[in-house]
Amino acid sequence: MFRKILFPTDFSEGSMRAIQKFSKNNQSEVGECIILHVVDEGRLEELLNGYAYLYKGENKELRDIEEKLKAKAREKLSESADKCRKMMNANKLRIMVRFGIPYEEIVKVAEEENVSLILLPSHGRLGFSHEIFGSTTMRVLKKTKKPVLIIKTHEEE
Repeated sequence: MFRKILFPTDFSEGSMRAIQKFSKNNQSEVGECIILHVVDEGRLEELLNGYAYLYKGENKELRDIEEKLKAKAREKLSESADKCRKMMNANKLRIMVRFGIPYEEIVKVAEEENVSLILLPSHGRLGFSHEIFGSTTMRVLKKTKKPVLIIKTHEEE
């Protein structure tokens, strides 16, 4: 039995493939699953780069946008929570949304929650743009002390 699994998602096809493959191959019960989405602060800054002059209170605007993005992510996670709980064969499922640099937040949550496993897709949003693994997956693998299961999500051509 897995005591507690952390499953970070970027809502990509790769993330969905990872959870589907895990559910097909996992015969063990999962005590608790935490599904985490990290609103990427770097992407937000990229999006707003050059538009800052439009805002009088840039920090307030950024916080408002951050809160809206987090609320939308919570809504999206909530919509699929029950399906994910069943697919993971989990007794309990929690959703969590953070703001920051994805790999850093994944590592932090894994430590804070003392998870027994981090489940990651080999590729997420960027798909084939990385040869072996996605950059977030590689960074989590390098930075965490927790066990990591990487699910191959793209077949080689």
